[in-house]
Amino acid sequence: MTPIEINSMIETLVNYEDSDITYTLANKYKLSYTKKLKSVQICDIEKDTVHYYGEIEKATLALFNILHNKYMDI
Repeated sequence: MTPIEINSMIETLVNYEDSDITYTLANKYKLSYTKKLKSVQICDIEKDTVHYYGEIEKATLALFNILHNKYMDI
């Protein structure tokens, strides 16, 4: 998945902030948007951790790195 594809998914979440949309990726991560916190959420299902990003670009980079095994402390 390219950064452009990830960015497009995140922009869709933000544009439809009044809807409850969740993407599940590789059966390991959930991507969603919370209007209340105005943040993109990336949830690691296996580790039961959630990280919040207020900027689309940062969320895009974090998810790209995770999916391409360039895992860093998100």
